[in-house]
Amino acid sequence: MQEDALVGIVLVAGLVVFLIGAGGWKLVYEQPLLEALRVIHVDRRRRAWIHLWMIPAMFLPSAGVLALAAVVGDGVAAVLSLMAGVVYGLGAVCWVASLAFRLTVVPWAAEQAVERGELPEGFVALDSWAGSLYSVHMVSAYVAFAILGTAVLVDGALPRWAGWVGIVGGLGFVGGFLATRRGGPFNPPFWAHLYTALLGVLLLS
Repeated sequence: MQEDALVGIVLVAGLVVFLIGAGGWKLVYEQPLLEALRVIHVDRRRRAWIHLWMIPAMFLPSAGVLALAAVVGDGVAAVLSLMAGVVYGLGAVCWVASLAFRLTVVPWAAEQAVERGELPEGFVALDSWAGSLYSVHMVSAYVAFAILGTAVLVDGALPRWAGWVGIVGGLGFVGGFLATRRGGPFNPPFWAHLYTALLGVLLLS
C-alpha cells in the first residue's frame, strides 16, 4: 500500500469512527446541568458508548495529520504539515482529557443529582474546566486546518482549492468559534474532523 493511500485511510477513518459514536447523541444532554444529569443517569451506557468511540476518533486524525508530513513532499510543505500535526495533536489531548471527565466524573455527578436532587458541590467548576479543554481542542483543530491548507498550496500535489478551503475555513471557523463560544454553529465537534477527512478522500483518489 502506498503511503498516501495509508494516510488517506487513517484520516477518513477518523471521521467514520467519530460518526459511529456521535450517532447516539441526544439533544436532551444539552439541557441545563441538573436536568441533563438526570437524563444522563438513565442513559449512562449510551453516553459511555458515544464517548468511547470519540477517543479513537481523536487518535486517528492526529496520527494522520502528522503522517502527512511524509507524503506532501520535502521542504516547507513538510514542515508546515508537521506543525499542523503538533497543533492538532495537542488540542486532541485536551479533548481526550475532557472525554475522560465525561466518562468518569459526569456519571458520578449524575448519580448524586438523582439521589440528592441537586448538583454536587464543585461540579459546576469542574464542568467549566472540561468545557475549556474542549474549546482548546476546537480552536487548535481550526488553526491546524489553516496551516494544513497552506501546506497543500505550497506542495501543489493536491488541488489548490483544497488548500484554500483549509486556510479560509480554518481561520473563519476559529474566528466564529471565539466570537460565539460554545453555543454557536462552530461548536459541534464533527467540524474538527471534516477537513482532515476531505484531505483523506483526496489522497485516496
